[in-house]
Amino acid sequence: MNLRICLYCLLFVLGTANAVAGGDRSSVMVQTIPLTQRDLSSNITGYGYLTPEPDATLNMNFPIAGRVDQVLVSSGQSVNKGDLLLTVSADPASALNYKQAKNTLSYARAELARQQKLIQQQLTTRSQLDSAVKNLKDAEDAMTIQKRLGAGIMLNKLTAATSGIVTSVSVVPGDRFTSGTNLMQIASVDSLRARLGVEPSDSHLLRPGQAVHLSSVLNGSQVADGKVIWVAGQINSQTQLVDVSVRIKAHGFSPGTRVRGDIVVSRIHQYAVPRQSVLHDEKGSYLFQVVHHIAHRINIIVGLEDKGWVGVQGTFLMNAPVVTLGNYELEDGVLVRESAP
Repeated sequence: MNLRICLYCLLFVLGTANAVAGGDRSSVMVQTIPLTQRDLSSNITGYGYLTPEPDATLNMNFPIAGRVDQVLVSSGQSVNKGDLLLTVSADPASALNYKQAKNTLSYARAELARQQKLIQQQLTTRSQLDSAVKNLKDAEDAMTIQKRLGAGIMLNKLTAATSGIVTSVSVVPGDRFTSGTNLMQIASVDSLRARLGVEPSDSHLLRPGQAVHLSSVLNGSQVADGKVIWVAGQINSQTQLVDVSVRIKAHGFSPGTRVRGDIVVSRIHQYAVPRQSVLHDEKGSYLFQVVHHIAHRINIIVGLEDKGWVGVQGTFLMNAPVVTLGNYELEDGVLVRESAP
């Protein structure tokens, strides 16, 4: 009998020691975060591509007719302001016009000099002298125009008026062109616009001025912010989506980049928890808060979800943390122990 009592006592002591050394085995290990408020936004997502601003594309041309000698760039190439793009020889007709203007100017100067000598000898009239002065002035104006047109220069060089991307080249060596013909286009990369397509059912929520967060489809770390400029009033017949134009702020994109655009249609400031903190059962949505190592169920109403955070409403316990991991094992009133995140 005494041996049995001693054995029970030994087992009791060992059990107590294990409990002290290992802690309360009935508690649940959880991780928590403070209950805080955040800005949450409701977004509409569209996909599209980047294109230069319409007023940021320059048409490169010559004011006179000519022939292309060399094309030194190709479509898609980056250029800096002042880079040589192509060389052009003057058109024979333009050269002839310049030569005629030059000859007319020489004759007008000589005629004025002759009339000035004759007037001193009283062998001509004042009106003839005035006519010679007028003819010289007209000849000088004609020559000025020819020079501004670039006539008289046998080889012209077309240089980039701005830094950007060559979006099109319309000529090849040997081509002849008329005055003002667009030979190539350069788009400034400082100003880009995103053209997105959104579902027609969402388009009624979009307005000019709404904020847009853009990211590259191929490189999610390449991002930029912008604003909606306009929303098309009809469905694009090719994509069956509604086109949305977005002006971009500072960026590091190139024209033609495929992008995703998250358009902010509403924003609210409220209590928010990570998605994994929210649980559901037949009674509705709920989460757990911890007070003095005890889990308390809090029934909630779920609101907006934004980037892994869920807006919640409920009768919360102020200054009590919210369980983020381990909540699937909890019930109301269960003892918990917290681990470092």
